[in-house]
Amino acid sequence: MTAMTAPGATLWSGLRRLQSISQKRQAEAEARAEKCRADLLCTQQAVMFGLAHLAECRDPATGQHLRRMKHLARELAEAVHQHPKFQAAVTLDFLKQIEISAMLHDIGKVGISDEILLKPGKLTPDERREIEQHPLISSQCLRRIEEKLGPANFLQMAHEIALYHHERWDGRGYPFGRRGDAIPLSARIVAIADVYDALVSERVYKPAFPHEKCVAMIREGAGSQFDPDLVEIFLSIECRFADVSRRICKQDPTLSMCSFMFASDRKYSSKNQESFENLDELLEKLDLETSPRPGRYVPPRR
Repeated sequence: MTAMTAPGATLWSGLRRLQSISQKRQAEAEARAEKCRADLLCTQQAVMFGLAHLAECRDPATGQHLRRMKHLARELAEAVHQHPKFQAAVTLDFLKQIEISAMLHDIGKVGISDEILLKPGKLTPDERREIEQHPLISSQCLRRIEEKLGPANFLQMAHEIALYHHERWDGRGYPFGRRGDAIPLSARIVAIADVYDALVSERVYKPAFPHEKCVAMIREGAGSQFDPDLVEIFLSIECRFADVSRRICKQDPTLSMCSFMFASDRKYSSKNQESFENLDELLEKLDLETSPRPGRYVPPRR
């Protein structure tokens, strides 16, 4: 093999240098693009947290519920991602979005009067109809933001969850009476997380139910209140829900009486709670009567 001539060597050296410069510039461009994506994600999350904070400003107990919802929805969604039926739908982007979007599930309650939202007694038919409007208020709020920002994909899931998480698998939910797979998957996931947290939280009309009772009541709702496939997945990871709730409780000093309630083995007298014959009866109370105040959250005991 003959040695490369001087002009050939110079040309080869120049090509190598151009290739090196091109690779460097490509790497710099990719780094800038990644930074832009990271900045955009931070902006999106800031918008979501800001909206969720509206509920927290009005009622600190609701704010605590929203923080737990963020983690519970992500926990269930990760398990759903492993199920063959849902793998195509539950992508990594889906997991990132639901963690933040779940916090906005009841943002529309800012449009409901305190007299109704925080009423400890039974709602009148008119009051019930008004509170059933909060998913539509949520939808209007998020749509207006989208109108200002242009098409915002990061709000699409938040919109789905806020509008449809009170729908039921059997079609008896609100606001539209959707049933089955016509309800977006994100909303079906959040519905289970929302009810679990409501059951495990103390309310003025009920104690915080033990984790085992919460699990049993969600099992009872399979095929009526909830997607039966999602309930099956929930049952396979229900211990992780208890773990998440306890961990958040330990980390959050704002949860009133949290340490005391977790450390103790407090029992509730039946005279301090109402009797609920089935899940539907209790869910109506949970769903339509009050936000968490003035009860308090009690971490689940196992």
